Amino acid sequence: MLTPRIKVKPDRFGVIVRARTLPQVGLEEYQKAARFLADAWRCTRVSVLPDGPGRVVIRGVRSDPLTTPTEHRPTGRPLEEVSHWELGVDEYAAPVCVSLANVPGVTVAGTPGAGKTSAVNKFVCDLAPAAAVQFVGFDGKVSRAEEGDYADLVKRMFAFCGDDLDEANTLFKRLVELRRRRSSVIRDVLGVKNMWHVGPSRLWPLTVVLIDEAHTFFREYKGGDAETKRLAALTAENARLVEDLVKKGRSVGILTILISQKTTGDAIPTFIRDVCPVGLSFAQKTVEAAVAALGDDIRNWPDASPVTLQDPAYVGVAVMAMQGRPGFTRIRTPYVSDANAARIAEATSHLTADPAVCLDALLDATGHTGPGGDGPDDPAVSLAKP
Repeated sequence: MLTPRIKVKPDRFGVIVRARTLPQVGLEEYQKAARFLADAWRCTRVSVLPDGPGRVVIRGVRSDPLTTPTEHRPTGRPLEEVSHWELGVDEYAAPVCVSLANVPGVTVAGTPGAGKTSAVNKFVCDLAPAAAVQFVGFDGKVSRAEEGDYADLVKRMFAFCGDDLDEANTLFKRLVELRRRRSSVIRDVLGVKNMWHVGPSRLWPLTVVLIDEAHTFFREYKGGDAETKRLAALTAENARLVEDLVKKGRSVGILTILISQKTTGDAIPTFIRDVCPVGLSFAQKTVEAAVAALGDDIRNWPDASPVTLQDPAYVGVAVMAMQGRPGFTRIRTPYVSDANAARIAEATSHLTADPAVCLDALLDATGHTGPGGDGPDDPAVSLAKP
């Protein structure tokens, strides 16, 4: 009888076993035996993946990573790659990281309290120490920043808007103007048509547009009175402006993240939602909401559906489709405390800069003329908080 050589490494969640294949006992045979190994090892789940020619790696999980709450303490040090979003760990406790390079938009859905804002807070805290990243925030459930989830992070945002539709419309217009200016000068200033070919910098930062409770800004108002018509016109224009940012902002370094309880067409217009290639969903109450967030293919993977995440044990667990993996991946996202968020925002507030002013400085430093101007000294309209 032939016995494969193995190497065993235990960890807090279970065990990792690396083994060699044998004649007539290859990857497929190991995978077929996974459920029997789970019973024998008393594991919640077991996976078998290739680990190079003639090798497999067997992951046995005894303590479920998805139901084990974790907390993240941001280091305050810049990441090596600002385009990487480290989301958390999957159901086998493997780290999950998403590349946001060349990504125009991200949608984040889920019921109230399911973990959406905490996941975004971690993203902001991890990127805040980088001068090559700037943030602008919209929060449709508050009137002022100090009332809501971003009270601790607003110091690291160059602009913020609450649920005032007029203010939001003005800020959206200024962001679109920034996009247009960048588009008109990128080849002359950066020497490329796509910012991601050279990467973001202090004077051409990745500009992250966070739109929380996004449905507030796109709501379809119905009624015949003058005020209702005015609000309907505003939200319709908001949708067109955000569509511009999502469809045309990728190559000039603008990333839009839309957060809403549901990402159905009445909450986020489909001409915006369907252009966002990265979608996460925390717990959902209906299959229809899950399909809106993750696409129709989620119907074929009922075990991974966010509808199954309504138990309190799954607060902070999201579902997404991962490139290179079949089906969908469930991810435990870590909690970031308000105190840690405030600490990072305070420590990095000096890095906050208006991208429009940064562009002026870059044009001036390189001796280029901005669009429609007579020289590099023509100032742009500032996006920053008054």
